[in-house]
Amino acid sequence: MKNETKKQVQIVKALVNDKINSHEFLTTLLKRLNALEENGSRDTTIKGAVKAYFETTLAEGYDEPLVIELDKLEEMLD
Repeated sequence: MKNETKKQVQIVKALVNDKINSHEFLTTLLKRLNALEENGSRDTTIKGAVKAYFETTLAEGYDEPLVIELDKLEEMLD
C-alpha cells in the first residue's frame, strides 16, 4: 500500500473514531479500514462507503470532513 493511501486510511479512521458510537455502520467501516491498513488489500469493500454513509442518515452533508476524506480514500483505491 502506498504511503499516501495509508495516511488517508489513518485520517478516515480518526474521523470514524470521533463518531463511532453513533451507528453500527461506523463500527463496520472501522473494521474494514483496519483490514485495509493491516493487509494492504484493496478488496475490503471500502468502495461505496460514502453512499452507504449517506444511507445511514448520519451524514451532515457533503462538506462533512468524514465524507470528504472517505471520498478521497475511495478515489485512491480505484
